[in-house]
Amino acid sequence: MRAALLILLAAGVSAYQEKKDELSPCLSECIQPLAKMERSFAFIFNNFEKVCESLERGAHCVMKCGGEDATRFHQLTSFYRLYCIDYEEELEPHVTCLARASQGSDKECKRRCAMKVEKQHEKEKKLKHACSSIECSTVCYYQLLSEECPDAQEALLNVNLRQISEMASTLDPKVHGDLGDECRHIHDMEYMRRKLLDRR
Repeated sequence: MRAALLILLAAGVSAYQEKKDELSPCLSECIQPLAKMERSFAFIFNNFEKVCESLERGAHCVMKCGGEDATRFHQLTSFYRLYCIDYEEELEPHVTCLARASQGSDKECKRRCAMKVEKQHEKEKKLKHACSSIECSTVCYYQLLSEECPDAQEALLNVNLRQISEMASTLDPKVHGDLGDECRHIHDMEYMRRKLLDRR
């Protein structure tokens, strides 16, 4: 698996705009409505139904594309799928609180976790920065949202751990050994669980 695809899977549909030339025309058409949405927790939780309906339409659309595209759609939209399908029942009672809390957490986590990468940086350095940013954002959002909405803490933890597990399962074991620590960490369930629950 190439480094670009690793980040595509890690960042999910948010990386679509930069990598759309690597997707088939059929998959691009199906994922485009989700890719055009604002990529923030505030948008997702304040437009929960709209986002989930868009995911459902995309899933129906990709059925006409073929098996490989359907698998790729499933991987690229895992973030939305976890919130809208797999953990919808657990999260639904907390959507109002999460919508309110996410306004501040979006700003704070962008401030804490944004990493400046120069265009001339080599791919390895960009990958390292991207993985560090994903780890920082995952921990930041979980901790801030669960502080503001303590009743949602267990559901948020489950969503995050499931996403980490899914990312790890897409990684070719041969590639795992070649990754730097920053990228190995975001695929390591026990490491990430400790980071999420560490309140220091």
